Parts: sequence; structure tokens; C-alpha cells
Amino acid sequence: MNPDSDILGMAREETTDCLERLERNLLALESGSAEPDAIDAMFRDAHSIKGTASMVGWKEVSSIADAMETRLEECRSQDAFRLELVDPLLRATDALRQTIAGDTGHGSSVIAELACEPPAAAAPPPAQKVGEPRPAPPVDPAPRPGADRAIRVSAEKVDRMLDAVGESVLHHRRLEHQLRNRALTEGDDVAEEELDMSERLLDELQDSVIEMRTLPLSSITSPYPRAVRDIAAAEGKQVELVITGAETQLDRVILEGISETITHLLRNAIAHGVESPRERERAGKPRVARLVLRAEQRGSMVAIELEDDGRGVSPELLARAKAEGSLTEVLAKPGFSTATEVSDLAGRGVGLDAVKSHVERLGGSLEVLSEPSRGTKVVLLLPLTLALLRVLLCERAGQPFGLPLASVREVVAVGDTTTLGGRRSLELRGETIPLGDLAAIMGASAAPLEAFAPAMILVSPARVVGITCDRVLGDQELVTKRLGPLLAGVPGYLGAAILGDGRVALILDPSHLTQRHSSSPSPSSRISEPENRTAPNVLVVDDQFTVRELQRSILETAGYHVETARDGREALERIARDSDIDMVLTDIQMPEMDGLELLAAIREHPEHAALPVVIVTSKGGDADRRLGAEMGADAYIVKDEFDQQALLETIDRLVGS
Repeated sequence: MNPDSDILGMAREETTDCLERLERNLLALESGSAEPDAIDAMFRDAHSIKGTASMVGWKEVSSIADAMETRLEECRSQDAFRLELVDPLLRATDALRQTIAGDTGHGSSVIAELACEPPAAAAPPPAQKVGEPRPAPPVDPAPRPGADRAIRVSAEKVDRMLDAVGESVLHHRRLEHQLRNRALTEGDDVAEEELDMSERLLDELQDSVIEMRTLPLSSITSPYPRAVRDIAAAEGKQVELVITGAETQLDRVILEGISETITHLLRNAIAHGVESPRERERAGKPRVARLVLRAEQRGSMVAIELEDDGRGVSPELLARAKAEGSLTEVLAKPGFSTATEVSDLAGRGVGLDAVKSHVERLGGSLEVLSEPSRGTKVVLLLPLTLALLRVLLCERAGQPFGLPLASVREVVAVGDTTTLGGRRSLELRGETIPLGDLAAIMGASAAPLEAFAPAMILVSPARVVGITCDRVLGDQELVTKRLGPLLAGVPGYLGAAILGDGRVALILDPSHLTQRHSSSPSPSSRISEPENRTAPNVLVVDDQFTVRELQRSILETAGYHVETARDGREALERIARDSDIDMVLTDIQMPEMDGLELLAAIREHPEHAALPVVIVTSKGGDADRRLGAEMGADAYIVKDEFDQQALLETIDRLVGS
């Protein structure tokens, strides 16, 4: 009988933990920093992998682990470890990872390699003694009452819980708005107290779930020592990696997103910054270069720094950076490279620009500092969590927006302005700051701004710009939600948040605003729709309030009129009541009446049979698509494959004039 997916998932997690410990102990043995029981620990991990693999039917995994266990048992019996075994054992851990991931066929070669006696060198290094006589394997004591316990909870379950808590907070606020008005009118102090208690409990629950989304940096750092070892060996260099602050907590989504980013920065440091052992000796430096990865919390942000003691950048490059604004902008230009030749690791002119863009999309910033002959430091400044963000709220054309507070230097009232190159600018304490209208930058239609409209001064490593709006609402700490697959392709947004009055505030990407400012047209030159053209009315049908409101906000910002309905039955009532609906955008899975039933009802009604209907769903199978087409859907969009431009083109094709 094949084990179910949950059992297989647990087996993968447990095996991965064992592999990480095995790799860590092998690297420690190689560097001479191993604990006395390192050999015993590796033997136990290999034995655990073999046992787990046997239980779930992973025959190749079990065979590789058995070969490792045999070799490590020899080391245990000799109470010594031969350093020639490091490479074949590391290759065995790689083979185990590949096999567990489904890439089979690597077992025979690594098993054969482990079975062979390592070739003797001309002067073989002595076997490394590791500690005193072996202690007996430790027995886990029974948990004490009140002792901390760890349980495995899938990230998807935590996210669903956070969504449920967010919906509860929303409904509480709507109910609170109604009950408080009644309580104030009738003088009901008991209702006031109950509402306060309910709000405190929801806040506590919300904070607890958000804490569950955070993980320590150490959860992603285990592959880095091995990566540094292999990259340095390929480059003919010697590098020591030191990690500090690994207990610093970050949002799981951020950690997942920056793992490859940090690996790229490590690769850059070794390939570009660190000198060869001979060069370092000539420069009076130790032969072994030092890379330090450190993390620390700074208020609501977390700084992750990677510092090397290599050659640094040239004085000429520093002079260029001073002239152009910052070293970060120079190094992050697409195509820039400091390598003199192309290799597998460096010189291809790609990388740091992608790192910078990724960090800024997370609401953070990138800074590069360097000193010739002394080394380079790269600093990633990231929000502690994406679920809870302190933002400055503003409003333009009735739509609330939020900007990460860390990106806003100040807010000023715009009085007299100047025009440079056809663009408005503001003089602020001797500094000329270009101004842009938030509506123009985001491509939305809006009435002209009033005199002395507020401007938010945004700062980035490269530039300072002012973004004008109708009014600033103040700063708040908000629970933010990702836009999801359907809206993830919309540029310029980090997420969304539900405000106390029930409205949805779109959280803007500061880097998008500063980049778009240079290319957005001034209000006087914006292309407007012809007066005889009316924006299409789109009916969005979804049972989730948050999804409906997010779609409404995005589509209205793009210039469409939007109505919403909670399910197919409510949508039918809306269509029957008014004849001004130009198109229906509907999910499939909904209570009362699902999207396919809604589609069938629309097609059966003589007056609405030709009404364009677009299905947007997570059901992407061939049979699902075929059923949608057979029932008369004009377009079928799968959320996981969603492309914003394709949706807008679809709407324009179906209802555009």
C-alpha cells in the first residue's frame, strides 16, 4: 500500500532535517571545528534516513543511506574520521536530495564510491580524532509538564488561518460600526464594553497568527556553508563563512523569496570580491578570506548584511558612483559587471539588478558599501513581516492607497512649483524634487488636484520624488494580504489591506512609483478617453469579500466601472434589475449558485443570452476548460496562469468600443 501524501510530506521533512545535520557535521569535520560526537551524530542521521526510507518505500534512498551508515560505522569503530571521506559523503547527501525529489538513478555511482577505499595521497593526512570514547546514543526524555514543544504546521494552513482571522476582523469592524452607533444613541455601556473585549481578543488572535508566519533566518542558512565551500573550491579560493544573528525572525514569505538572493550575493562576493590565497598573502591578508552574514532587527525592519574582506571596488568606480548618485545604482545597472572574464560564476553582467528589484518589490531597499582593498558590504533592509505593515494612508479620486512608512521621508503642501523639461518640480530647502500625480503614475482617471495639495516625499537609494494626492489620512499598522494569482500580475502593488470603514486600501510599491515617475506624462499631456466613450460596467462575482473588493479596486483604477455580487443568485438579481451590465467576471466555486450555474442561467435568458461572461477560476484541467467552453463562456482564465494584460485585452475585445 502506498503511503498517503501527508506521510510522504513528513518523511521528506524529517529526511531533509537529517541531511542538513549530516552536511553540517561533514563541513565541521573538514574545518576541524566538529563536536566530539560528530561521527555518532552522522551515523544516527544516516540510520534514521534508512529507516524512514524503508517505511515509505524509497528503495534507492534506503540503499544510499545504508552505504553511508556502513562507512560511518567504520569511523565509529576506529573513533577517527579520514578527511578523504568528506567529498564522497557530501556527494551522497546530494544524491539523496535528488532522489527524494524524484530525480532517481544516482544511487549506484555514489554507493560504489562509498564502497571503495579512498586513494592514499603521497603523504596522507592523519585520521582525525573526534573527542573521547563514544557516548551512548542519547535517549529523549519524556516531555516535562509545561515544557515547550514544537509541532509541524504547513504554511498553507497558517495562511488560511490568517485569512480567516482577517475576514473575522473585517466582519467585526462592520458590526462594530453599526452597534456603536446604536449604543451611543441608546447609551448602552454594556454593548461598548463587549465590543472592546471582542476587539482585544481578535487583536490577540491576529498577532498570534502573524507570529506563526515568522521563522528565524537559520531556517534558510543551512545550505550556505556547503555552497561557499563548493563555490570557493571552483574558483581556487579559500573562504570562511561566519553567520551571526541567525535567530532573527522574518516573515516566511520573505525568507522563501530571499534564499536564492543571498546565495547569489555569496557567489558574487567569492567571484568578484575575494582574492586568491596568493593575492591575499601579497596584500598582507590571511590566506583564508572571511565572509560574514549577519542579521538584526531594526524597529519594524530587518537588516541582512553580507560583508567580505576582499579587494573592494576600484577608486575609479567609487568616483563614478559619487557622480551618478550611489554605488548601488552603478552596480545594479543591467549588464554591469566587474569581472574581467566570463566564467560559470561571474562576468555575465546579470544579477545585482535583479536582487535590487526583488528586494524593492518586498518593500525593502538595497545598499552597497565598499572600500578599495578593504572589502564590500551589501545591506538588505526588509520588513519584518509582510502580513503586518506600517503604512502612510492617502487618497486619490476616492480610492485609499498605502505606502510603506519607511519609504516616506515627509509630507508637504505643494505651493509654488517650477517646470523643468515639461515636468513639475518642487523647491524644498534648496533641493529640487520632481513632482508626479499619483493618478497619472498609476494610470487612473481623476479630477485635477486642488491648490496646496499634499505631496509625499519618497526616498530611494537613487532618487527623491514627490507624489501628490487629494489628502493624507495618516499612518496605520495594517494587516496586509497578497493580491493572489489573479491580481499578482498587476504592476505597482505590494498587496492590500482592509480599513476600519470596510474599504480596501491598495499598498503601493515605492520603487514602482519612483521608476514610473520619470516616464509618466504630466497631467496636461495625459491622453484621456473620448467624451463619447463610456467605461464598461463589469460585474465581479465571488463569494469572498476580500477578492471582490481587490478586483473592484484594481479594475476601477484601470478605468472600469465595477459592480459586485457574492454568488450567482445575487448576480442574476443584479442583472435582472439593471440593464447596464456590459460583462460578467465570475468565479466557479460559490455557495447558493456557482459560476457555471450562473453562466447557464444567463445563456437561457433571451434578454441576456449575448452578455459576455468570463470565468476566472483555479480549476485549470482540460475537462474544466472544455466544460466552460461548451456552456458558453466567452473566455476561461485560470488564476495560476493569470496575466493582467491578457485580462484587460479580453475585456476590451468583448466590450470595448
